[in-house]
Amino acid sequence: MSTINYKLRKKVSLGTRYAILLGWLLFCIMPIIILVMASLKPTSLFQTIPQILSFSGFTLENYTRAFRGGNFMLYFRNSMIISFSALVVVLIVCTPMAYGITRLPSMRQRNIVVFSVLSTRFLPYVVLAMPMFILFRQIGISGTLSGVILAHLAMQMPMIVWLMLGFFSGIPIEVEEAAVIDGCSPWQTFWRIALPMVLPGLNAAAILALIISYNEFLFAFFLAGRGTQPLTVGITRFVGGVDVGAQYGVVAAYGSLIILPIIIFALVVNRYIVSGLTQGAVKG
Repeated sequence: MSTINYKLRKKVSLGTRYAILLGWLLFCIMPIIILVMASLKPTSLFQTIPQILSFSGFTLENYTRAFRGGNFMLYFRNSMIISFSALVVVLIVCTPMAYGITRLPSMRQRNIVVFSVLSTRFLPYVVLAMPMFILFRQIGISGTLSGVILAHLAMQMPMIVWLMLGFFSGIPIEVEEAAVIDGCSPWQTFWRIALPMVLPGLNAAAILALIISYNEFLFAFFLAGRGTQPLTVGITRFVGGVDVGAQYGVVAAYGSLIILPIIIFALVVNRYIVSGLTQGAVKG
């Protein structure tokens, strides 16, 4: 009898867990569902949630206006250039930096450098946007893709360095000492020994950096020119002014198009994010 009761409680407990997870999943994806459904409805049906979620009155007019009036392909190209260029620059700069910090001779030196890097995250980004705009205008890169990419480097460097510190700290120092005895230079030790051992963490850092750059708005709004704006800034042209008002249907369609590539990307690389962060947590 006790065995039956235990199995029954176990099934009930498992069912409760699945119900909670299902409820949480619906709660998380409900904004996306509303966004997609709203993009397929005319503005006249934007009065209540039931009207938006109803399976009637579908139209593709909002997507047509988003493509024709929103220069979607231009902004999409800019987003791809900014995201992947920032990703490459961030990894080239931050990966050796994190390795070098973990190999400093004393713990005090490491703590000082880590604090100096992380302290740049203490300020809100809106505080840095205007000084960057003035600086970039003086050196001639204001309104260019290069300026936005450099701003993304300043934004992401503390996070990527902090993330990679946990992976490089988990490498046994004896492995590198053996490589030095075999005649490897410091650069060869980093490139041939340390870097292959932290590839899962490097994958996770690259994926997170790409997603953050793709979704970034503030620096792009302040620093990008009319022809170099990404999707996150391009959507604002449909918000409208006092007389025009926001074109909610077109905004919903534009937003659906923006999140589609990143959702597909996240689904494809999800296992790399989980495995990379998990191994980093275990090593740290």
